[in-house]
Amino acid sequence: MSGDDQKHNWSRREFLEASGFGLFLAATAGCGRAPVHNAFSYIEQPEGSVPGRASHYASICGACPAACGLLVKNRDGRPIKLEGNPRHPLSQGGLCAAGQAAVLGLYDSQRLAGPLAAGKPVAWERVDGEIRAQLDDIRARGGGIRFLSESLTSPTTRAIIRRFLEGETAPSDAAAQPAKDGSHWKGFRDALHVVYDPLSSSAILDAYQQTHGARVLPQYRLDQADVIVSLDADFLGTWISPVAFTAGYQRGRVPEGRPAQMSYHVQFESRMSLTGSNADERFLVLPDELGPVLRQLAARLARNRGGAATAIPSHNPPVPAAALDRLAERLWQARGRSLVLCGSQDVEVQALANFVNDLLGAYGATILLDQPSYARQGDDRQLASLLEEVRAGKVAALFIAGVNPLYDLPQAAELKGDLQRIPLVVSFADRVDETAALAHYVCPASHFLESWGDAEPVAGVVGVAQPALRPLGNTRPLVESLAAWMNQPQTAYELVRQHWEGVIYPRREEDGKDKKETSFESFWNETLERGYAEVKADVPAVKEFDRESLRLDEKPPQQAAGDFTLVLYPSVALLDGRHALNPWLQELPDPVTKVTWDNYACLSPAAASAATEKPLAWSCPY
Repeated sequence: MSGDDQKHNWSRREFLEASGFGLFLAATAGCGRAPVHNAFSYIEQPEGSVPGRASHYASICGACPAACGLLVKNRDGRPIKLEGNPRHPLSQGGLCAAGQAAVLGLYDSQRLAGPLAAGKPVAWERVDGEIRAQLDDIRARGGGIRFLSESLTSPTTRAIIRRFLEGETAPSDAAAQPAKDGSHWKGFRDALHVVYDPLSSSAILDAYQQTHGARVLPQYRLDQADVIVSLDADFLGTWISPVAFTAGYQRGRVPEGRPAQMSYHVQFESRMSLTGSNADERFLVLPDELGPVLRQLAARLARNRGGAATAIPSHNPPVPAAALDRLAERLWQARGRSLVLCGSQDVEVQALANFVNDLLGAYGATILLDQPSYARQGDDRQLASLLEEVRAGKVAALFIAGVNPLYDLPQAAELKGDLQRIPLVVSFADRVDETAALAHYVCPASHFLESWGDAEPVAGVVGVAQPALRPLGNTRPLVESLAAWMNQPQTAYELVRQHWEGVIYPRREEDGKDKKETSFESFWNETLERGYAEVKADVPAVKEFDRESLRLDEKPPQQAAGDFTLVLYPSVALLDGRHALNPWLQELPDPVTKVTWDNYACLSPAAASAATEKPLAWSCPY
């Protein structure tokens, strides 16, 4: 009791009166009317729609470059649920957690509502006029233009970017339109489209350039493999296209089917992954030991084949020799129905994996080079060259789409200073991330659920992404921005449809099931209904495996520099961090560790016990 209360002796009547008065005020406040938020249905109800009854639209998922087939459940003009398209030939009805949670990103209040200039909201007319004026000045001076993006599976977007950079003499310009004044877009003398993936597979493409003469990412057919060997490739979790891989993996493991099928899966990895937890046999190896394991396997298989490289390396293998003998024999017995996957970022190790697959007769059976994947097309060497150009001040304008280099790449402080010296930086981010905060203009691209688009995740399998609602803000698709800056303003629908009519439609199969379409209109409508179409694959020529390009000389194993090896890996939900602001995915327990909302370090029980005696120092920059 306070001093004032002690001086004033409250009677029982006074206490009850004060209490009753307080309760009366609380009850009166509770009777106040809460703010009214109206949720309107259609202002003008579309023909054939019934309020409260859901409609479904076939589309393409934009949560990652894998571009899985999608069914959008739409009620009263709002997408409320995303599921996989069961008719899609790649994803086959599957959809990962990031894809299903992508609908929440559509309603994220942190998305930009319109364009920014110098960090302040402006009108699109001002942005377009100022960017066009600066581009004209850069073209007159012969300055360098660089377009930095993630892997783009959209054929229309790639064609528009190519036209924007190189002019209308570039390939795939069947849909090019003259400018308002009748002129044609001239492009730039020094222009380049640079692609990088935060979760890079650049070593795989570089290895195929070395061994097969073409920089391609093959399509892996796990459903055709009786024996699967994976070296640090989490193909069921985060590697390239896990939804499509999971569908193929499941079709090869049906022990109660008719006929029964059960592929044999061996996993070599340095940490417990989702893929490793499903393996029939799992071996713990360090990242530097993937190469020695492949050399041991290659030597055993080459000896069975009777080739020149028959000498087994004399160094002790990272795993028991008897286990390698059994595995090599099982692979050899399954020639033509076996598959070796490798997630290493070492080009030499990837070339060894190509050699092993060639020995096993995997090409044309479980590995398709004539129908490659476009989910990962990043070139780490080209990215390094771009960073050197930026550092040397050779870039006059930089356009950034789908990536956040200040977050993804090392030495962010140095890179930040280099980007600030570029005269024109344009970002297409949908929010002010680390890189967009430095951009002179932020031209937010629309969410994939509110814009037209297309995708070709695997050569020959194309799909259309159709909007499920009008844009919630004043955003616009990337292709519309580029068309406006070329003085050829068109909607995304017009751009996609024109590209399909001029480029995709002529590629339809002559003798396949798409022959029944007698016109582009019927072909287009059928694709919208199904969500995809199968056309001829337009890919570069791939040579036979070149063994002369492969080094098979024995190398001594590398000695570890310390007691621990740090292995960084993406989570199934957040991938490279692009979904970090999605609370559904933050709350999703990791399928292996069950951790939510946090980072963690995985240690063996022995290492954890030793850490209690001698504490380890851990640091995290985020």
